[in-house]
Amino acid sequence: MKWDVPSITEFMEPFYDAGFTAKTLATILLDECYARYGGSPGDDTTVCVVKIRKREPVNLLMGPPADRDDCGKMLSLFFSKEGRHIICGGTTSEIAAEYLGRKLIPHREIVDPEVPPISELEGVDLVTEGVVTMGKVLKYAQDYLQDNEKFKQWSYKRDGASLIARMLFEDATDIHFFIGKAVNPAHQITGMPIGFDVKMQVVQELEACLRQMGKRIRVSYF
Repeated sequence: MKWDVPSITEFMEPFYDAGFTAKTLATILLDECYARYGGSPGDDTTVCVVKIRKREPVNLLMGPPADRDDCGKMLSLFFSKEGRHIICGGTTSEIAAEYLGRKLIPHREIVDPEVPPISELEGVDLVTEGVVTMGKVLKYAQDYLQDNEKFKQWSYKRDGASLIARMLFEDATDIHFFIGKAVNPAHQITGMPIGFDVKMQVVQELEACLRQMGKRIRVSYF
């Protein structure tokens, strides 16, 4: 395979301008090398990517507080933070809409049958369903730390999990989780696959994955 430095530079420049992380840029370049070998590499290929960027904070709110009287405190702190804001969970988004005095607009379009539709709320960058969506994000995060094979799924899709993945994996440098510890009665029905323990496990495992990605993480529980 003959592919010199100027050719590699020309190939990679558009991806750099798109704002991809060093990890994703390395994946793109390795995939192209693999393709140029016709799927049968004739030699080793090693890629090292270093990227310097400005800090980009993202705040993610999931779940109402254990004490409903703390809603105002939690939301006030959440919205006071610099950066983009993500809200996960139907009840949580309704509480946020009431706090902001704005209308929550659910989307009807199902982009991915495994991920519930997103919603819109003025003043919030992204509103999604809760545990199911975040569970999908966790799977993407775990794959990202391995071979990043699912990159082609979440890198362009418009479902809630893909949108969160792009914001957390690609855009964010600092992530502040605001986690409400209220128990959702609907999830306590016998036979339901989603429970409070599952929610907390998803949050903790995702936090660990993001730390491995080099993100600065802060978690506040309410």
